[in-house]
Amino acid sequence: MRRKVFYTPPTQTAVINTDNGFVILKLSDFDEYKEELVRLRKEGQMTVGKFQNRSTAVNVFLEYLIKTKGIEPGTNEIKITTKDIYNAFTTFIRERRPAVHTLRIYLYSTRKALEHILLSKYNVLLSRTIGLEVFNPEFYVSQLSKSTFQTKGRQLKEYQLNERSKVISDERVKDALRWLEILIHTKKTRTVENLRLATIIALLTGVRGSEINDLQFQVIVDGETINQIDLNRGIIYFHRKKLKEDATKSFTPVFIHPVLIEELKAYRRKYLPDPTKPLFGYYEIDKLFYNYYTPAKAFRSKEKLETLYQNNKWLQKYPPQKPIIGLRQIRKYVDSYLQARMFELADKGVGSSLFGKGLYGLDNMRRYKNYLLGRAEGVDFMHYISTTEDPRYVARYRRFTNMLFDGLIDRIMPEFGRILSPEVASKLYGKSPETPTATQKSKVTLY
Repeated sequence: MRRKVFYTPPTQTAVINTDNGFVILKLSDFDEYKEELVRLRKEGQMTVGKFQNRSTAVNVFLEYLIKTKGIEPGTNEIKITTKDIYNAFTTFIRERRPAVHTLRIYLYSTRKALEHILLSKYNVLLSRTIGLEVFNPEFYVSQLSKSTFQTKGRQLKEYQLNERSKVISDERVKDALRWLEILIHTKKTRTVENLRLATIIALLTGVRGSEINDLQFQVIVDGETINQIDLNRGIIYFHRKKLKEDATKSFTPVFIHPVLIEELKAYRRKYLPDPTKPLFGYYEIDKLFYNYYTPAKAFRSKEKLETLYQNNKWLQKYPPQKPIIGLRQIRKYVDSYLQARMFELADKGVGSSLFGKGLYGLDNMRRYKNYLLGRAEGVDFMHYISTTEDPRYVARYRRFTNMLFDGLIDRIMPEFGRILSPEVASKLYGKSPETPTATQKSKVTLY
């Protein structure tokens, strides 16, 4: 995937100049810094999450720095003052309203980028040139509290919109799968194959984008090969960075549904001769979803896009400039489905041998759901039980987990069947998803 390049060098540039409160740098310094991040990621010295945070933060900072300073195209050498940094992040906050956590990450990552560039290239400390207070998130919160204050009515409106966004219908997921079917048939590329497999992983596990990004079939430790995705046993060890404060809880093994096992086998045979490589290379899965589930970004041609909208009436409810679905929406959908499914199973007494009966059993089921989704409450609940190693539990937890996702697949059929690879569909169902008899006639029309 292409990275943003902020400067294409026509000439040699000068030496750094520094003084109290400002520094003169080159935009090409930031491009070189991002190349260094790529190298560290490829060599396994940087996690996917850190790589994404650092590179995205630099992109955002430079985008708003160029915007607020009015830097002309082709300019390389720029003067950056403490006030410039403050104005860039102030504008970013006002326009995008990031979460406090996101703001903290961007400020920290921008500071680290500037420290690295100044020290490694010019042997200068950032603290000698820029006031470090400008990277303190609390400074922005206090400075912007009045200008960003919202009335009660606006807060209520945003709250209600946020509540509605939590409800992801079966219809929306099916529509997203119809759109994916269009992409599969019109864009026969490795990128779309990545999107297809990532969508299946998200639907059949509910994991976060960063956890999908981090997947490898195998890792090498001190010459020993260790499976992160164990297809023989049907287990994925998800790296839960949200739980990284305790190394013993940062991985959670989850049973893989048989459909996903076959898809992973097919993908590995076709695209990954080296199982130690990241499953999706260095793609940022969240960006991949945004770019391809947004119709206007997936199809740049206005004529092709208009034809698709004319031929597919169901598509007309989705604005072409907005994504039909995103990874977070799929996670919300899986979460909501699992919660409702567990109420149904508790009413029928299913799973009582694992979780107990009545409200006690229902609460334990809910905690297992949170374990599957990588939440701290669920991981703590399962901490003293090995669902993948203890023979007393393995078969029962596997059956229960597969049963949960069997129900989800039933809810999004026949659309789900049509995005499976022909090889997997034929093996599991005895028919190709491209034939009308496989799951009913397709509801999508290509241009």
